[in-house]
Amino acid sequence: MRLVTWNCCRGKIAAKAPHAFALAPDVLVMPECAKPAPDDSRWLWMGENPNQGLGVWAREGIALRPFPEAPDVPRFAFPVEVGGPEPFFLLAIWSLADKPHPYVKAVIRAVESYADVIASRPSVVMGDFNSNAIWNRKTPGSRDHGYLVSLLAELGLVSAYHRFTDEAQGAETQPTFYLTWNRLLPLHIDYCFLPREWAARLTGVRVGGYDDWCTVSDHRPLVVDVGPGGGDERVAGDAHPPALPEGRTG
Repeated sequence: MRLVTWNCCRGKIAAKAPHAFALAPDVLVMPECAKPAPDDSRWLWMGENPNQGLGVWAREGIALRPFPEAPDVPRFAFPVEVGGPEPFFLLAIWSLADKPHPYVKAVIRAVESYADVIASRPSVVMGDFNSNAIWNRKTPGSRDHGYLVSLLAELGLVSAYHRFTDEAQGAETQPTFYLTWNRLLPLHIDYCFLPREWAARLTGVRVGGYDDWCTVSDHRPLVVDVGPGGGDERVAGDAHPPALPEGRTG
């Protein structure tokens, strides 16, 4: 199973989605995409501006269904039931700067709102979190990125990127975002947190390179391959072409 999240930096789905589809995702989270056509049943979408929202897509054979939304969850955390060979609960994320829950605080609030659901079944929290451990506060108990990582760990979820690369939070070598599109201003702010049990089945985690994506977005896709298990008979390494070069700086 291949999970992909890519903030497409605005634009119509018809123009931006082919870039993501070239990665052969099974499930795709695409923040900042425009609203899909009404007859496109492969997409679910959440948003207030039809030109810029949060899209979720799945390949044929994997059903998507909106999950009942919890009240008072900040923009945008999209709960989705994912069917198919290995069903799971997906909380798709595109966190914004809205007060009183800007960026990581919005993700924390969303995770807390769906904590019982996440704890009760296989779950994935994936998307553009707009957060990183480099911005952690020094005050113990601060609702920062470190708090979020700990909260997700308590619910049984780990970051696929960090588990696969063995890199520490805040010390990522593969950036997922370039501030003002500048190669010299790299950040890692997009994540895929998945069940701890799935982490042992990771067969690959990649981030897109700067040059390969610089004409279409300031973000880079995060591609996560999970090997077979729980009825999923496909092997990600056999079912997909090579993902993309690693997006290391330098």
